[in-house]
Amino acid sequence: MVITKNTLMKDIVEFYPEAYEILARFGIKCLACDGMLNNTLEECAAFHKLDLEKLIKELKQLELPKTDKS
Repeated sequence: MVITKNTLMKDIVEFYPEAYEILARFGIKCLACDGMLNNTLEECAAFHKLDLEKLIKELKQLELPKTDKS
């Protein structure tokens, strides 16, 4: 899944559960409420007065393939 400013928060955390850690670092800790989950990433960033580009950059790291360290 490609993360953009128009991606719904619920889709991000459903597809990338590890996104919770990144979002929490940015101060987004209210994902339990249905209202926030149904917002886009852009709407959530605006609500929390965050730098959308920095947030997207961090989340896009989740799109990179994982390397096997064994």
